[in-house]
Amino acid sequence: MLKRFFIAITLLAMLGFAWYFQAIQPVTRERLPTVDFEIKPGTGIDQIANDLSVSRLIRSRVAFKITVIRLGIASKIQAGYFKLTPSMDATDLAEALTRAYARQVRVTIPEGLRSEEINLLLEKAFSQTKDNQYNPSEFTSLSRGKEGHLFPDTYDFIPEASASDIIRRMTDQFEKVTVDISKNNLKEIIILASLLEREAASSQEMPKVAGVMIKRIEADWPLQIDATVQYALGSVRCKQLDCDWWKDNLSKEDIRFNSPYNTYLNTGLPPAPISNPGRDALKAAASPEKSSAWFYLHDLNGNIHYADTIEQHNKNICLYLKKDCK
Repeated sequence: MLKRFFIAITLLAMLGFAWYFQAIQPVTRERLPTVDFEIKPGTGIDQIANDLSVSRLIRSRVAFKITVIRLGIASKIQAGYFKLTPSMDATDLAEALTRAYARQVRVTIPEGLRSEEINLLLEKAFSQTKDNQYNPSEFTSLSRGKEGHLFPDTYDFIPEASASDIIRRMTDQFEKVTVDISKNNLKEIIILASLLEREAASSQEMPKVAGVMIKRIEADWPLQIDATVQYALGSVRCKQLDCDWWKDNLSKEDIRFNSPYNTYLNTGLPPAPISNPGRDALKAAASPEKSSAWFYLHDLNGNIHYADTIEQHNKNICLYLKKDCK
Protein backbone atom coordinates (compact mmCIF):
# COMPACT_ATOMS: atom_id res chain seq x y z
CA MET A 1 0.00 0.00 0.00
CA LEU A 2 2.78 2.39 0.99
CA LYS A 3 4.68 1.47 -2.17
CA ARG A 4 1.67 2.34 -4.32
CA PHE A 5 1.35 5.64 -2.53
CA PHE A 6 4.96 6.60 -3.30
CA ILE A 7 4.53 5.48 -6.90
CA ALA A 8 1.45 7.67 -7.18
CA ILE A 9 3.24 10.62 -5.62
CA THR A 10 6.20 10.13 -7.94
CA LEU A 11 3.94 9.98 -10.97
CA LEU A 12 2.10 13.12 -9.88
CA ALA A 13 5.43 14.89 -9.32
CA MET A 14 6.67 13.85 -12.74
CA LEU A 15 3.43 15.00 -14.35
CA GLY A 16 3.57 18.27 -12.42
CA PHE A 17 7.16 18.84 -13.47
CA ALA A 18 6.31 18.02 -17.09
CA TRP A 19 3.38 20.44 -16.98
CA TYR A 20 5.48 23.18 -15.37
CA PHE A 21 8.33 22.68 -17.83
CA GLN A 22 5.88 23.03 -20.71
CA ALA A 23 3.97 25.95 -19.13
CA ILE A 24 7.06 28.16 -18.69
CA GLN A 25 8.14 27.79 -22.32
CA PRO A 26 7.86 30.82 -24.64
CA VAL A 27 4.47 31.45 -26.18
CA THR A 28 6.20 31.25 -29.57
CA ARG A 29 9.66 30.42 -30.85
CA GLU A 30 9.24 32.96 -33.61
CA ARG A 31 11.47 36.03 -33.14
CA LEU A 32 8.91 38.81 -32.76
CA PRO A 33 9.54 42.49 -31.98
CA THR A 34 9.33 43.62 -28.37
CA VAL A 35 6.19 45.23 -26.99
CA ASP A 36 5.80 47.76 -24.19
CA PHE A 37 4.36 46.29 -20.99
CA GLU A 38 3.42 48.54 -18.06
CA ILE A 39 3.18 47.69 -14.37
CA LYS A 40 1.49 50.44 -12.41
CA PRO A 41 2.52 51.18 -8.82
CA GLY A 42 0.80 48.89 -6.29
CA THR A 43 -0.06 46.16 -8.80
CA GLY A 44 0.06 42.67 -7.22
CA ILE A 45 1.55 39.52 -8.71
CA ASP A 46 -1.90 38.07 -9.49
CA GLN A 47 -2.82 41.10 -11.60
CA ILE A 48 0.61 41.14 -13.28
CA ALA A 49 0.21 37.48 -14.24
CA ASN A 50 -3.28 38.19 -15.56
CA ASP A 51 -2.07 41.17 -17.62
CA LEU A 52 0.79 39.12 -19.06
CA SER A 53 -1.65 36.40 -20.03
CA VAL A 54 -4.05 38.85 -21.67
CA SER A 55 -1.10 40.31 -23.61
CA ARG A 56 -0.22 36.75 -24.74
CA LEU A 57 3.24 36.98 -23.22
CA ILE A 58 2.96 33.87 -21.01
CA ARG A 59 1.41 30.42 -21.38
CA SER A 60 0.17 30.04 -17.79
CA ARG A 61 -0.55 32.49 -15.00
CA VAL A 62 -0.01 29.77 -12.39
CA ALA A 63 3.33 28.71 -13.88
CA PHE A 64 4.46 32.33 -13.99
CA LYS A 65 3.61 32.88 -10.31
CA ILE A 66 5.43 29.66 -9.37
CA THR A 67 8.45 30.93 -11.31
CA VAL A 68 8.44 34.22 -9.42
CA ILE A 69 8.32 32.33 -6.12
CA ARG A 70 11.01 29.88 -7.27
CA LEU A 71 13.33 32.76 -8.21
CA GLY A 72 12.55 34.66 -5.01
CA ILE A 73 11.99 37.93 -6.85
CA ALA A 74 8.41 38.81 -5.89
CA SER A 75 9.60 41.85 -3.91
CA LYS A 76 12.00 42.91 -6.70
CA ILE A 77 9.42 43.32 -9.45
CA GLN A 78 9.23 47.02 -10.24
CA ALA A 79 6.56 49.39 -11.41
CA GLY A 80 7.28 50.97 -14.76
CA TYR A 81 7.71 50.03 -18.41
CA PHE A 82 9.32 46.90 -19.83
CA LYS A 83 10.32 45.66 -23.27
CA LEU A 84 8.96 42.11 -23.53
CA THR A 85 8.42 39.58 -26.29
CA PRO A 86 6.40 36.34 -26.46
CA SER A 87 9.61 34.55 -27.47
CA MET A 88 10.89 34.93 -23.85
CA ASP A 89 10.32 32.04 -21.45
CA ALA A 90 8.71 32.66 -18.05
CA THR A 91 12.05 32.74 -16.23
CA ASP A 92 13.58 35.39 -18.51
CA LEU A 93 10.35 37.36 -18.50
CA ALA A 94 10.07 37.33 -14.67
CA GLU A 95 13.66 38.50 -14.33
CA ALA A 96 13.05 41.23 -16.90
CA LEU A 97 10.30 42.64 -14.67
CA THR A 98 12.94 43.54 -12.08
CA ARG A 99 14.48 46.08 -14.50
CA ALA A 100 12.01 48.79 -15.42
CA TYR A 101 12.92 51.56 -17.85
CA ALA A 102 11.64 55.08 -18.30
CA ARG A 103 9.33 55.02 -21.29
CA GLN A 104 10.36 57.53 -23.94
CA VAL A 105 9.19 59.00 -27.20
CA ARG A 106 12.03 59.12 -29.72
CA VAL A 107 11.79 61.86 -32.36
CA THR A 108 14.31 62.60 -35.09
CA ILE A 109 14.23 66.20 -36.33
CA PRO A 110 15.96 66.54 -39.72
CA GLU A 111 18.02 69.62 -40.57
CA GLY A 112 16.41 72.43 -42.53
CA LEU A 113 12.81 72.23 -41.31
CA ARG A 114 10.83 75.26 -40.27
CA SER A 115 9.21 75.28 -36.84
CA GLU A 116 5.77 74.28 -38.17
CA GLU A 117 7.21 71.14 -39.76
CA ILE A 118 8.92 70.25 -36.49
CA ASN A 119 5.62 70.80 -34.70
CA LEU A 120 3.89 68.34 -37.05
CA LEU A 121 6.58 65.68 -36.48
CA LEU A 122 6.21 66.04 -32.72
CA GLU A 123 2.43 65.92 -32.86
CA LYS A 124 2.52 62.66 -34.85
CA ALA A 125 5.11 61.10 -32.51
CA PHE A 126 3.29 61.99 -29.30
CA SER A 127 -0.12 61.02 -30.64
CA GLN A 128 1.02 57.39 -30.39
CA THR A 129 1.45 57.56 -26.59
CA LYS A 130 -1.16 56.94 -23.88
CA ASP A 131 -0.11 59.82 -21.62
CA ASN A 132 0.11 62.36 -24.42
CA GLN A 133 0.11 65.94 -23.11
CA TYR A 134 1.66 67.49 -26.22
CA ASN A 135 -0.15 70.63 -27.39
CA PRO A 136 0.66 71.80 -30.95
CA SER A 137 -0.91 75.20 -30.33
CA GLU A 138 1.33 75.69 -27.30
CA PHE A 139 4.37 74.78 -29.41
CA THR A 140 3.32 77.32 -32.06
CA SER A 141 3.01 80.03 -29.44
CA LEU A 142 6.21 79.25 -27.54
CA SER A 143 8.37 78.69 -30.64
CA ARG A 144 7.50 82.09 -32.10
CA GLY A 145 10.76 83.99 -32.59
CA LYS A 146 12.86 80.83 -32.10
CA GLU A 147 13.17 79.84 -35.75
CA GLY A 148 16.78 78.78 -36.30
CA HIS A 149 17.30 77.92 -32.61
CA LEU A 150 15.34 74.62 -32.54
CA PHE A 151 18.33 72.37 -33.01
CA PRO A 152 17.72 69.36 -35.29
CA ASP A 153 18.76 66.09 -33.62
CA THR A 154 17.36 62.81 -32.30
CA TYR A 155 15.65 63.35 -28.95
CA ASP A 156 14.13 61.04 -26.35
CA PHE A 157 11.23 62.60 -24.44
CA ILE A 158 9.05 61.23 -21.69
CA PRO A 159 5.45 60.75 -22.86
CA GLU A 160 4.28 63.51 -20.51
CA ALA A 161 6.68 66.10 -22.00
CA SER A 162 5.06 69.46 -22.71
CA ALA A 163 5.77 71.77 -25.63
CA SER A 164 7.68 73.97 -23.20
CA ASP A 165 9.88 71.04 -22.13
CA ILE A 166 10.61 70.12 -25.73
CA ILE A 167 11.48 73.64 -26.85
CA ARG A 168 13.77 74.02 -23.84
CA ARG A 169 15.60 70.81 -24.77
CA MET A 170 16.04 71.89 -28.37
CA THR A 171 17.21 75.41 -27.59
CA ASP A 172 19.56 74.14 -24.87
CA GLN A 173 21.11 71.79 -27.44
CA PHE A 174 21.46 74.73 -29.82
CA GLU A 175 23.33 76.69 -27.15
CA LYS A 176 25.73 73.78 -26.62
CA VAL A 177 26.45 73.43 -30.32
CA THR A 178 27.02 77.16 -30.88
CA VAL A 179 29.05 77.83 -27.73
CA ASP A 180 32.25 78.32 -29.76
CA ILE A 181 30.69 80.59 -32.39
CA SER A 182 31.33 84.30 -31.98
CA LYS A 183 28.32 85.99 -30.43
CA ASN A 184 29.12 89.23 -32.30
CA ASN A 185 27.68 87.93 -35.57
CA LEU A 186 25.78 84.86 -34.36
CA LYS A 187 22.45 86.13 -35.69
CA GLU A 188 23.85 86.51 -39.21
CA ILE A 189 25.51 83.08 -39.02
CA ILE A 190 22.23 81.42 -38.01
CA ILE A 191 20.34 83.11 -40.86
CA LEU A 192 23.03 82.18 -43.37
CA ALA A 193 23.08 78.59 -42.07
CA SER A 194 19.30 78.38 -42.44
CA LEU A 195 19.68 79.33 -46.11
CA LEU A 196 22.43 76.75 -46.61
CA GLU A 197 20.16 73.98 -45.33
CA ARG A 198 17.68 74.74 -48.10
CA GLU A 199 20.22 75.58 -50.84
CA ALA A 200 23.07 73.07 -50.51
CA ALA A 201 22.50 69.45 -51.47
CA SER A 202 25.21 68.16 -49.11
CA SER A 203 27.40 69.29 -46.23
CA GLN A 204 30.40 69.21 -48.58
CA GLU A 205 28.86 71.97 -50.70
CA MET A 206 27.97 74.23 -47.79
CA PRO A 207 31.28 76.12 -47.23
CA LYS A 208 31.64 77.13 -50.91
CA VAL A 209 27.94 78.02 -51.27
CA ALA A 210 28.27 80.13 -48.11
CA GLY A 211 31.23 81.90 -49.70
CA VAL A 212 29.20 82.74 -52.79
CA MET A 213 26.38 84.14 -50.64
CA ILE A 214 28.78 86.30 -48.62
CA LYS A 215 30.37 87.69 -51.80
CA ARG A 216 26.98 88.66 -53.21
CA ILE A 217 25.94 90.31 -49.94
CA GLU A 218 29.19 92.31 -49.72
CA ALA A 219 28.76 93.43 -53.34
CA ASP A 220 25.16 94.47 -52.58
CA TRP A 221 23.83 91.87 -55.01
CA PRO A 222 20.50 90.17 -54.28
CA LEU A 223 20.91 86.56 -53.17
CA GLN A 224 17.99 85.42 -55.36
CA ILE A 225 17.30 82.32 -53.28
CA ASP A 226 14.04 80.50 -54.02
CA ALA A 227 13.80 79.11 -50.49
CA THR A 228 13.35 82.59 -49.03
CA VAL A 229 10.36 83.17 -51.32
CA GLN A 230 9.02 79.71 -50.44
CA TYR A 231 9.31 80.57 -46.75
CA ALA A 232 7.44 83.85 -47.22
CA LEU A 233 4.70 82.21 -49.30
CA GLY A 234 4.31 79.32 -46.86
CA SER A 235 3.89 81.71 -43.94
CA VAL A 236 0.94 83.34 -45.71
CA ARG A 237 -0.83 80.51 -47.52
CA CYS A 238 -0.47 77.62 -45.03
CA LYS A 239 -3.13 77.70 -42.32
CA GLN A 240 -2.48 74.25 -40.80
CA LEU A 241 0.59 72.22 -39.85
CA ASP A 242 0.13 69.53 -42.49
CA CYS A 243 0.89 71.73 -45.50
CA ASP A 244 3.32 72.01 -48.41
CA TRP A 245 5.49 74.68 -46.77
CA TRP A 246 8.04 74.82 -49.60
CA LYS A 247 6.21 75.42 -52.87
CA ASP A 248 7.98 73.96 -55.93
CA ASN A 249 8.21 75.63 -59.32
CA LEU A 250 7.88 79.26 -58.30
CA SER A 251 6.10 81.43 -60.86
CA LYS A 252 7.18 84.90 -61.97
CA GLU A 253 4.35 86.24 -59.82
CA ASP A 254 5.74 84.33 -56.81
CA ILE A 255 9.18 85.84 -57.38
CA ARG A 256 7.60 89.29 -57.14
CA PHE A 257 5.84 88.46 -53.85
CA ASN A 258 6.28 91.46 -51.58
CA SER A 259 8.04 90.32 -48.41
CA PRO A 260 11.19 91.29 -46.49
CA TYR A 261 12.17 87.60 -46.88
CA ASN A 262 12.14 87.83 -50.68
CA THR A 263 15.84 87.88 -51.65
CA TYR A 264 14.96 88.61 -55.27
CA LEU A 265 13.49 91.99 -54.26
CA ASN A 266 15.80 92.76 -51.32
CA THR A 267 19.56 92.70 -50.92
CA GLY A 268 21.34 91.21 -47.93
CA LEU A 269 20.13 88.44 -45.66
CA PRO A 270 16.45 87.97 -44.80
CA PRO A 271 15.46 89.44 -41.42
CA ALA A 272 15.40 86.07 -39.62
CA PRO A 273 16.19 82.39 -40.23
CA ILE A 274 13.98 80.46 -42.66
CA SER A 275 14.76 77.02 -41.19
CA ASN A 276 16.52 75.32 -38.31
CA PRO A 277 20.12 74.50 -39.28
CA GLY A 278 22.34 71.67 -38.07
CA ARG A 279 26.03 71.50 -37.16
CA ASP A 280 27.44 71.38 -40.71
CA ALA A 281 25.45 74.39 -41.90
CA LEU A 282 26.37 76.44 -38.82
CA LYS A 283 30.04 75.51 -39.23
CA ALA A 284 30.00 76.44 -42.93
CA ALA A 285 28.23 79.74 -42.23
CA ALA A 286 30.84 80.60 -39.59
CA SER A 287 33.75 79.67 -41.91
CA PRO A 288 32.69 80.27 -45.55
CA GLU A 289 35.03 79.15 -48.31
CA LYS A 290 36.33 81.85 -50.65
CA SER A 291 36.26 81.17 -54.38
CA SER A 292 35.97 82.94 -57.71
CA ALA A 293 32.33 81.86 -58.10
CA TRP A 294 29.44 84.31 -58.02
CA PHE A 295 26.70 81.91 -59.11
CA TYR A 296 25.69 78.27 -58.59
CA LEU A 297 22.89 75.93 -59.58
CA HIS A 298 21.96 72.28 -59.16
CA ASP A 299 21.26 70.19 -62.25
CA LEU A 300 18.40 67.75 -62.62
CA ASN A 301 20.49 65.05 -60.89
CA GLY A 302 21.30 67.26 -57.90
CA ASN A 303 24.91 68.01 -58.89
CA ILE A 304 26.12 71.56 -58.27
CA HIS A 305 27.70 73.80 -60.92
CA TYR A 306 29.43 77.10 -60.14
CA ALA A 307 30.00 80.05 -62.45
CA ASP A 308 32.28 83.08 -62.23
CA THR A 309 30.28 85.22 -64.66
CA ILE A 310 26.63 85.72 -65.61
CA GLU A 311 27.46 84.42 -69.09
CA GLN A 312 28.78 81.18 -67.61
CA HIS A 313 25.76 80.92 -65.34
CA ASN A 314 23.30 81.42 -68.20
CA LYS A 315 25.14 78.75 -70.16
CA ASN A 316 24.83 76.38 -67.17
CA ILE A 317 21.10 77.09 -66.97
CA CYS A 318 20.71 76.09 -70.61
CA LEU A 319 23.07 73.13 -70.42
CA TYR A 320 22.01 71.58 -67.12
CA LEU A 321 18.43 72.77 -66.62
CA LYS A 322 17.43 72.72 -70.31
CA LYS A 323 15.76 76.12 -70.22
CA ASP A 324 16.29 79.78 -71.21
CA CYS A 325 18.50 78.71 -74.12
CA LYS A 326 19.07 81.43 -76.70
